[in-house]
Amino acid sequence: MKQVNIQERKFNIIEQLIILNDEDIFKQVEELIHSALQKPQLKRFTKQELVNRAKISNDNIKKGEVFSQDEVEKMSQNW
Repeated sequence: MKQVNIQERKFNIIEQLIILNDEDIFKQVEELIHSALQKPQLKRFTKQELVNRAKISNDNIKKGEVFSQDEVEKMSQNW
């Protein structure tokens, strides 16, 4: 099976949108695109960043700076 690259897929979608006449489906597509663009872009951590975060976490555990599952659940209710 031929693998289609992202540019070809974009053009295929554009072609389909051009011939689309269903207002409800068009609105759904618009909302989906808008929603996808509103999501924050996630940044991948470097190996060093992950190591640093792990060290900080381990230090916090040693200092007793931790929360139980129940405490976290109660805090999250107020978010």
